[in-house]
Amino acid sequence: MIEEGFRDILEYFSSKAFLMSALIVVITLANFWLIKQFLIKKVAYSTGKDEQHRNTFLGVFFNSLQYVVTIVAFVLIMKFHGIDIGGIFAGLGIMATIVGLALQDSLKDIIAGINIYNHNFYKVGDVVRYNGEECDVKYFSTKVTKFQSILTQSTYTVNNSEITSIEKIKEGHIQHFYMNFRTDRALVDECFTVVCDRMREECKDVRSINYESISDINDKGVEYEVKYDCPAHKGEEVKDMMMSIAYDEMKKRDIEPYSTEVIVMH
Repeated sequence: MIEEGFRDILEYFSSKAFLMSALIVVITLANFWLIKQFLIKKVAYSTGKDEQHRNTFLGVFFNSLQYVVTIVAFVLIMKFHGIDIGGIFAGLGIMATIVGLALQDSLKDIIAGINIYNHNFYKVGDVVRYNGEECDVKYFSTKVTKFQSILTQSTYTVNNSEITSIEKIKEGHIQHFYMNFRTDRALVDECFTVVCDRMREECKDVRSINYESISDINDKGVEYEVKYDCPAHKGEEVKDMMMSIAYDEMKKRDIEPYSTEVIVMH
């Protein structure tokens, strides 16, 4: 009896159905890995998307692809085992209500996740205020979002359907410098070009910074503009560092501003 059972097991593992099923699993995993590598190395970088958009897109795509690949592999394996897939799908009409009720929470999460992604409510790397606490968005998929508290470093994993409201904290800034009408514009241009270069080299929290030259002429004087982007919770530190560098460079060129003003923007 034992020998017969052992023989049946060996016969199954050497059967066409098992070998084809194993082949399907290997091919599925290999294709999934190749697609992932292709998207990361070719598509995501070559399209010029920044890291935040890239990570958010890949989280959504791979999460969705996982479901599709699993279903396709399951159908093919059932076919090679001689199971009537048509009969299974025919029976889904009877089971639809039960399955729908069982999966309604997951479906709500997926729908909410797609909505969040399509409307760009937030993306990986953004700083948001969730439940009254400032958090970094660490991970996003169609089903869940992971937040990390900036204050406590605690990590929260939240189903997307539970996120009813969230505030995206602004991270863009414009720094205005007002100069005397008699100040040499070439000196000012040189000064703030150097300021931006130094900030790119010395400040790791600056994602981008650009000198926009003259933006306005008003009763405050000639308005020069520097735009920069950084994590919201690093805004004051970045501003202080830029003002310190700007002071050094203006002092070298004997430039004295009337006043300065920072504006926070989207």
